[in-house]
Amino acid sequence: MKIIVVESPKKAKTINKFVGRSFIVIPSYGHILDLPKNDFGIYLNKGKLEVKYVLKNRKFISIIKKFLNKVSEFILATDPDREGEFIAWSIARFIKNKKIYRIRFFEISPRAILQALQNKEKINQNLVSAQKARRYLDRIIGYTLSPILWKEKIGSSAGRVQSAALRLIVEKEIEICNFIPKKFYELEVDFKEFKAYLLNKKGYYQFLEDKKSELERIKNLIKDKEFVLKEIIKKKKIIKKPTPIDTALLQRIAFLKYKFSAPLTMKIAQSLYEKGYITYHRTDSFNLSKAFLNKIKSYLGNYYENPIKIRKKFSQEAHEAIRPVYLTKYLPLTEIERKLYNLIFDFTLSACSKNGLYEEIKYILIPENSSQYKFEAKGEKLIYDGFLKFYPFKINFKELPEFEIGIKLKPYKINILEKTTKPPKRYTESSLIKKLKELGIGRPSTYAEIIKILYKRRYVIKEKNYLKPTETGIKVIQFLENRFNYIIDLKFTANMEESLDKIASGELDYEKFVIDFWKKLKNIL
Repeated sequence: MKIIVVESPKKAKTINKFVGRSFIVIPSYGHILDLPKNDFGIYLNKGKLEVKYVLKNRKFISIIKKFLNKVSEFILATDPDREGEFIAWSIARFIKNKKIYRIRFFEISPRAILQALQNKEKINQNLVSAQKARRYLDRIIGYTLSPILWKEKIGSSAGRVQSAALRLIVEKEIEICNFIPKKFYELEVDFKEFKAYLLNKKGYYQFLEDKKSELERIKNLIKDKEFVLKEIIKKKKIIKKPTPIDTALLQRIAFLKYKFSAPLTMKIAQSLYEKGYITYHRTDSFNLSKAFLNKIKSYLGNYYENPIKIRKKFSQEAHEAIRPVYLTKYLPLTEIERKLYNLIFDFTLSACSKNGLYEEIKYILIPENSSQYKFEAKGEKLIYDGFLKFYPFKINFKELPEFEIGIKLKPYKINILEKTTKPPKRYTESSLIKKLKELGIGRPSTYAEIIKILYKRRYVIKEKNYLKPTETGIKVIQFLENRFNYIIDLKFTANMEESLDKIASGELDYEKFVIDFWKKLKNIL
């Protein structure tokens, strides 16, 4: 008899369908060990780290001990990332005198489980070290800065990634508050079927505020004239297909399509993964397996084209992008699961299809006997749909009526449009995640948790789907910038993520890294 250990009961139930009677699949219900809740738990003793862990799940450990004399080996099948590796390492500490193996799979399917069981490995200590380093750093920063905030009666907590994300939101708010709108004008000629706009010397539609009187003069000059179509400019343009889906992209498209929050998206994705319907949902990989590409090639036929390849300097351990395990939409799902699953399904088809192609068309018109003024109308015409056939977001093409050069057209109406420059928009959950990813701050498993904490601490509120910092959130950032700018510096936070990646690949010693940082922080204090 052999034991397979996973984190959740749902995952255990799914895997149990695929393995024979010689296996028992049991859930650990998440973490087994953690740092203490009401104690720092990390100490420096003669230049070495000493860490105090507390047991979170005594019931699970008692079940493990009951099995010790009945089974030949333990197979640890926790999630294929650093956190999963740490959980596997934690469980292994309680198993004595038995064979212990680690298996990794990125989808819960008979093929993937069988393949994993045929390729059993050891626990990857580098990944365990990377997770330890992340946890210790967050504890050191949190337990150092948070009490200072309490003492100053400013906020309830500070954190390495949490504070960097809050800084972005606050800086955006300051940018919006400091924004000074400027007026500009456009001269629009309405031909009913389409509209054309006067071009300035640089070829744009916008005229500054001091040009309004000139536009009034031109309007009076051309108001009774016919316009001649002088030139037609046509240019074919590619509409690039999307990449396959990683965690950050999943959270963004779920927000754009359904306004799902990041935590909700990850909760639904977790369920879909554990039921065996999508691949592992915490990943920053854009790769798709050869076996899947062969299947989708047959499914898409002439629409198929290899997905975009993106090479990254550092990447989390998940080997594949998020994709459906089976090429079907007919699955037993709840309504909310079906929405996210169909989004993943359609987006994956799009990522494996050909680019779209459209033609951009410009009409250059001039008023009769006033050739010094050029008016432009723009339109598009779809030539080949490609990935757009499956794409879950609609792209509209504004077509122009077909005319030949030389035709004369009488305007229906001529307008001077007064407009003002718009302030930058606040971040949505989607755009914040995109920005964090661009800056290299946080990792797939952390985005949703970051946002959740900002709401929980009341540093941020949601206003019409946009993230607005509260007075407390602004005060926290102002205080940290004045006293601990080094800690919440965006480059510092991104460089720290890079260091954690180096620990995961065995290039950096985690203990030395943590101790060096701790000493720097003490010097700042």
